[in-house]
Amino acid sequence: MGIEGTDWLIIGAAWFAGTFGCGWILAWMYKRLHPQLAFYKLWAFWSAILGGLVALLFALGVVRM
Repeated sequence: MGIEGTDWLIIGAAWFAGTFGCGWILAWMYKRLHPQLAFYKLWAFWSAILGGLVALLFALGVVRM
């Protein structure tokens, strides 16, 4: 009993949407504090941070299985 291919697609889609959606929200909030910074760079930064954290948590979960 493992995770099948379709399940991995659902997990990947949720990971993608969550990372970029939360990255957008964090970039928007940070842009309000520092209007001189570029929004697209903030979005890329926060999306990378969140994506890395999710990957780390996912890897730890796989190791513990």
